[in-house]
Amino acid sequence: MFKYLTTAAAVGAALASAAVVAAPSTPSINWKPQNYSFVDVNIYGRGSYKQLIQAKEVVDIQIEWNAWSGKGGNSYKVYFDNEVVNEGTFAEGTTGGTIRFPYHKSGRHELKIALCDASGCSMSASKPIVIADTDGGHLEPLKLNVNPNNKKFETDPNTVVGAYFVEWGIYGRKFDVTQIPADNLTHLLYGFIPVCGPNDSLAEIENGNSLRALKLACGSSKDYEVVIHDPWAAVQKALPGISSKDPIRGTYAQLMALKQRNPDLKILPSVGGWTLSDPFFDFDVKENRDTFVNSMREFLKTWKFYDGIDIDWEFPGGDGANPNLGSDKDGEVYIILMKELRAMLDELEIEMGREFELTSAIGTGYDKIEDVDYQQAAQYMDYIFAMTYDFAGGWNNVTGHQTAIYCGTHMSTDECNGTGVDENGEARKGPAYTLDNAIKLLLAQGVPSEKLVVGTAMYGRGWEGVYPQNAQIADNPMTAPANGKLRGSTSQGVWEAGVIDYKGLKAHMIGHDEQGINGFEVGYDEQAEAAYVWNRQKGTLVTYDSPRSVRAKGRYVREHNLAGLFAWEIDADNGDILNAMHEGLAGKVTPPKPVNKAPVVALTSEITLKAGDIHILTARASDPEGKALVFAWGGDAALNLQSENDSVIVTAPSVTADAVYTVNLAVSDGVNTVNRTVKVVVKAPVVENKAPVVGNVSAISLDENASKTVNISATDPEGKALSFAWQVPGHTVVGNGSTVTVKASEVTKTETVTGTVVVSDGEHSVTRQFNVTVKNVETTPEPTPDDGKTTWDANKVYTGGNTVWYKGVQYKARWWTRGAIPSNGGVWAEIIPDDGKVRDWRSDLVYTGGDKVVHNGETYQARWWTRGQAPGTSSVWRKL
Repeated sequence: MFKYLTTAAAVGAALASAAVVAAPSTPSINWKPQNYSFVDVNIYGRGSYKQLIQAKEVVDIQIEWNAWSGKGGNSYKVYFDNEVVNEGTFAEGTTGGTIRFPYHKSGRHELKIALCDASGCSMSASKPIVIADTDGGHLEPLKLNVNPNNKKFETDPNTVVGAYFVEWGIYGRKFDVTQIPADNLTHLLYGFIPVCGPNDSLAEIENGNSLRALKLACGSSKDYEVVIHDPWAAVQKALPGISSKDPIRGTYAQLMALKQRNPDLKILPSVGGWTLSDPFFDFDVKENRDTFVNSMREFLKTWKFYDGIDIDWEFPGGDGANPNLGSDKDGEVYIILMKELRAMLDELEIEMGREFELTSAIGTGYDKIEDVDYQQAAQYMDYIFAMTYDFAGGWNNVTGHQTAIYCGTHMSTDECNGTGVDENGEARKGPAYTLDNAIKLLLAQGVPSEKLVVGTAMYGRGWEGVYPQNAQIADNPMTAPANGKLRGSTSQGVWEAGVIDYKGLKAHMIGHDEQGINGFEVGYDEQAEAAYVWNRQKGTLVTYDSPRSVRAKGRYVREHNLAGLFAWEIDADNGDILNAMHEGLAGKVTPPKPVNKAPVVALTSEITLKAGDIHILTARASDPEGKALVFAWGGDAALNLQSENDSVIVTAPSVTADAVYTVNLAVSDGVNTVNRTVKVVVKAPVVENKAPVVGNVSAISLDENASKTVNISATDPEGKALSFAWQVPGHTVVGNGSTVTVKASEVTKTETVTGTVVVSDGEHSVTRQFNVTVKNVETTPEPTPDDGKTTWDANKVYTGGNTVWYKGVQYKARWWTRGAIPSNGGVWAEIIPDDGKVRDWRSDLVYTGGDKVVHNGETYQARWWTRGQAPGTSSVWRKL
């Protein structure tokens, strides 16, 4: 039985009163560590979620002890931190054994046992005992190591300040839970929890490695059950703040310890995400929903540090990562799913004696909002996280603000409101993507304002090829097209093309004083409340949330009585954005430090002149503070420049061939200097263009599936660059110069075709023909190996990875070999078919953790690497 209130003082008094009579011998506890866990994690294993993680509702405490001399006892008491947690009786004179009892609570204690009889009790020395559970009760509060740029704020429990933390952040970004400024958060969303089943969208990530990892994790689960995607990151890897000897490690252990530090912080598992939403589209089938809901129930009972569920279905109705998914019924299915999850959470609250939240991240374009009646769904939900970002980006070359509150200055009134017709003459179907338009649509549906959380971006989206000369509105990059996604390195914060972390933006583009560095100018659209940086010379444009725009979002939240702000994703911030979230929500706008802003300069980037022409270049420039400006012109001496203040006279020199020159301008206010460059193209006088002089092409002959080089001699009388267009009907031509390679296709019989090459100087074209003979080569297909099949050749050289058949068995070479017989082992390793069958154990094969075998009629599973150790004789094997 259990007694939890016996104190150390009471124990001491009892021992003192029995001092006159010899007490039993002093017991000693076995040397083995006393470590227990309500969730058993195979720390070094590799396998499915259910193979690696076993949860239980009670732990079986087992304490081996001995009294090495003196008399024994007839009863015992077990103490955790000087409180009795278990007691019982022995046979008279017992001097050793094992005390066993069930226990239901996590913790880290000092363990003692007392051996007693009628004369009194003798107390053992203390020993640590750890009883781990996923509520973190066995852990010390997590010590944080956050960027000191994060200020300290008091979180308001009635205002959401949330952020996403991603499972993969511990790898390239080297960002773990200790670096989260959790003291400044009310909500932390863990991305992402996958749902087993159809996940074709995931195949595009990491060359399919993410999908393979998920299939492994789902190996013992049913479709539509949830699992941990990356067990190594979540529960196996040793990370700061958690002992490497603890039974549960990884980011989950850190989050458990974080819960000890911040018990009011809501930590929610975000289920789904952009590439993990495919299974949601099958939730119109109730059986699939039931499986999912029941699985979420068990997931929350296993991982007790979580405070509810966040559903990130992208998107009901379609237009997500998988273009083939989505239907009109998804909106109703979404509402039913929220209702069923809420009912399950209500039951779980009663069972576990705590509260659980239900939230969802949603798309905020008009076309996403119209697919779901969010008023109906909101009655079951605590918060809706409106993803008011990703309004524009590198998936196309149309520039725009990716996370603006209002419509930008580059938009017409009709485009903003969704009225009138678009550039194709078709009626617009809805308003522009902005935060304000999204919130208005949700409020119009009847969603309670106090359940809406507005999204902020801790990253930027950008493009290349955005040049000022292509802008429809001068100096407005949002009116110029792009020619591709932003490029950069991970050291600059670019982890995927088109996206850059805010802290990378700050360090490499914005600069400490937010005036722009490395050729970038910082811009702000006052109408849209949206920030951007632009390098006019390189054509690089990035749209992002700045501290100023985030503070504006905070004011918007207060003005419209919304629930708060959240951000994607916390590892991309240096503290600026989270600070601004708090400042905006507090209604306080920190005025920027007075700084001298650089002059604003507009100057054409290119002019074209004829030889001898005279042209006047004029710059338009102003200073934000009204300071006098100094203009310094320079450039190639051949242009004979004559400058005066904001203008320069350019005289084009005489040239015999087109030439390119440069004019440079530096405009200074005495503190900041802005540089502009003008490309001057001088066209040579036009002379008669003669056709290229082209030789003949020799006929070629080659086998099917073979390649052969073909070339042609060609020159241009005016020395112009020539282009070559080759074509061989039915076959492939590789290259586009004067020399190319013809790759013959497979043919059923020898044939001759006529190839052509067109040589052009841009005005005149010359065509030459040549014969290409492709010979049919008869081949005998490799027969399907069967019993006794041998493809191994004793005289052939094989290298590591080559495979052969030998007497009906397939082998793979481990390294270079020649003449070694495969069945003798050594350099050759037998390939065991991966068909799911459990085969008899063999002493000559290597097994790794998770492998299963049959031996003496029993099934065993390997715990780690082994070879030659027979199942049943070594601890490396676990009998199933």
